[in-house]
Amino acid sequence: MVREQMINFLQATVIFLLITNGFTIAAAVCAIRLLTGAPLEKRQAAGVIERRLELMFPSKSSPKARAP
Repeated sequence: MVREQMINFLQATVIFLLITNGFTIAAAVCAIRLLTGAPLEKRQAAGVIERRLELMFPSKSSPKARAP
């Protein structure tokens, strides 16, 4: 009985941690989109990290993000 309860508790703990990690990832993606979508003057991304972030999360003012 105690063994089954311990297994159920550990399973619930793993599920809870997976869900909270998912929320953390979603919040980080939302923050990155807010930062890259901020209205700035048009400029080219200077660093490698900025270029990769722009490719992953295109901002609304980016020429690549515009639909034809």
